[in-house]
Amino acid sequence: MTRLTLTPLHPLIGAEVAGLDLHKPVDAETNAELSAALSEHLALVVRDQHFTPPEYLVAASVFGPVMRQHYSQYNMPDHPDIGVIRHRDGQEPASMWHTDHTNRERPPKATMLHGLKVARGGDTSIASMRAAYAALPEAERQYLATLRTRNGIDDHRTDVRSEDREKYDVPVYHPMVRTHPEHGSNAVYFHITKAHCIEGMTPEDSKTYMTDLLVRMIRPEITYQHEWRKGDLLIFDNRATMHRAHGDYDRSQDRELWRLIVEGDRPRLDLTAA
Repeated sequence: MTRLTLTPLHPLIGAEVAGLDLHKPVDAETNAELSAALSEHLALVVRDQHFTPPEYLVAASVFGPVMRQHYSQYNMPDHPDIGVIRHRDGQEPASMWHTDHTNRERPPKATMLHGLKVARGGDTSIASMRAAYAALPEAERQYLATLRTRNGIDDHRTDVRSEDREKYDVPVYHPMVRTHPEHGSNAVYFHITKAHCIEGMTPEDSKTYMTDLLVRMIRPEITYQHEWRKGDLLIFDNRATMHRAHGDYDRSQDRELWRLIVEGDRPRLDLTAA
C-alpha cells in the first residue's frame, strides 16, 4: 500500500497529497483512501506530476471513468477526452463561479487540471458548497430543497459546434441541493449559465436569484485559491464545490492546463441528510 500524507491547505477545503505517484498502479486500499480524501477535503493537490496524454488518462482512471467534454474544438486531437485550456486558442477564462457539465444526466464526479505551463497569476479558486449550504438560514435551505434547474449548454456561447449542441444540449433537470453519495452531506448545486431556468421561474428571475445566492454564499472563509506551479495536478469534487478561473495572468506568457472530467452519478437529494 502507498503511504499517503494529507496536509490541509485551508481550514474547510483543500489538501495537498504527498507520497502518491500516479504513474504507478494504485492498489485498492490507496484508491479508497483517495476517494475518501476527495469526499472530505473536496480538492486535492498533487505536486510534480508530469504526464504524457496516455499517462494522464490512466492516472484519471483512479478516480473513475473519463467523460468526453462538450466543447470539442478544444479537445486534444489525438486524445479527445483531454480538454486543453490555452488562451492562445482564443479561450476566455471561466471566471464565473460554476460546477462542471451540469447539462449531463450524470454530471462529473470530479474535474482534474494538470498544469503544463503556468504564468504569473491565473489562479483557480474552489469553494465548498457544502459549507455554503450549511451557512444558509434554515428557511432558505428548505426552500432550495424544493427547486430544480433545467440545464443545457450555455446560451451565451457562440463557439459551440453544431454537433456538440445537438448531442449535449438536451434539457436535463437537477436539484439545486444535492446529497453527496459518499460523504452523505448536502451542498448547493447549480451552474448559473447552464441552468437556463429554475423550474417555475422565468429565466430572468432565475438568473437574479442564482446571482444573489452566489454573492451571499461564496466568501473567503469557504474558498481555497490555488496558485499554480508547473507539474501540479488539481482534483476537485464537482458534487459539492464550485470553482472559477482568475483571468489576471500575463497574456504574453504561455499558460496551458489539461482538463479531464470523471463520470459521476445522477444528482439526487436526500432530505434526511445533513
